[in-house]
Amino acid sequence: MSRTVLLMLLVIICALAGLLAYFTFHSQRERSRLKIFHAGSLALMLNEAERAYENIRTDIDIQREPSGSVKAVRKISDLGRQCDIVMVADYRVIDNYLVPAYANWNLIFCSNEMVLCFTNKSKYAYEINEENWYKILLRPGVRYGFSNPNLDPCGYRALSIIYMSSVYYEQEDIWRNLVLKYIPDIKIVSNGSGHFIFFPVRFEYISGGKLVLRDKEIDLIQLLEIGSLDYAFEYRNVAKEHGLRYVSLPHELNLRDNPFIKVFIILYTGDPKRQKSVAITGIKYGLTIPKNCENYKEAIKFLKWLLYQDGKEIIEKHGFVLIPYEFKGEVPSELREYE
Repeated sequence: MSRTVLLMLLVIICALAGLLAYFTFHSQRERSRLKIFHAGSLALMLNEAERAYENIRTDIDIQREPSGSVKAVRKISDLGRQCDIVMVADYRVIDNYLVPAYANWNLIFCSNEMVLCFTNKSKYAYEINEENWYKILLRPGVRYGFSNPNLDPCGYRALSIIYMSSVYYEQEDIWRNLVLKYIPDIKIVSNGSGHFIFFPVRFEYISGGKLVLRDKEIDLIQLLEIGSLDYAFEYRNVAKEHGLRYVSLPHELNLRDNPFIKVFIILYTGDPKRQKSVAITGIKYGLTIPKNCENYKEAIKFLKWLLYQDGKEIIEKHGFVLIPYEFKGEVPSELREYE
């Protein structure tokens, strides 16, 4: 082969490589970004949904930020950050923090329930059951955890369950020795309207003991898996997704439906701007598209796929219970398909 032919082949190869690099760069650059702030308990479900959706919509780049639900919405209301979709573990977080200033509507789409997770490494793992779970938690040397109530609905739900357990089992030491001993500045007021738990904005937390606090419920999973934590209050879907053992709580306490007594958590007590009262009711997840959304059309298309098409199976696969959708406010007509 002559030198001239070799030179021509080299030029052609370089040109093709350049074209390939050019089109690869531009195809990646031109992908439309879809940013989602969401509850940590939705992380694995949305991870699978992201892969499936991007497989059929190669022009879309879904970017997700998991956190506690309250923290997720405060990224918008307090920090002025932008996203295209918000999905939270308590639909009222959207009502309380985003509507009407930052969002116009709220779509309630699934439910869950609270369980007590553990592993084979946990103390008394082969003894704990639905009847004695609180007695196990009270035993010396047992460490358990829940997430920060001010940042995460799973946390204030866990806190309420422990309080309700002291009423349900008629044993005050459940609340006193599992919570008050480690967060002594929580206040309780009970009257004819219900039971009110005041959780301070800046609370005293005595660490190193039985109770372990983290910002969101997912943070406790790693501690369970490495054996530095024995038990954690989590959502049932989280337990299933991570292959954890768990104890089902009594129906009166697990928040699959409304609990047997009226309980209210007053979050950020002591901060007039952020203080919120939350009624403890059956778990319902919600979602919305904020007013500062930059990719509204694609947000609608993704949610329609998630709620009414293939994404619906992914939600159920991850242990969530789909419920008849509830529409609050000006929910777009495209998302009211079967209203």
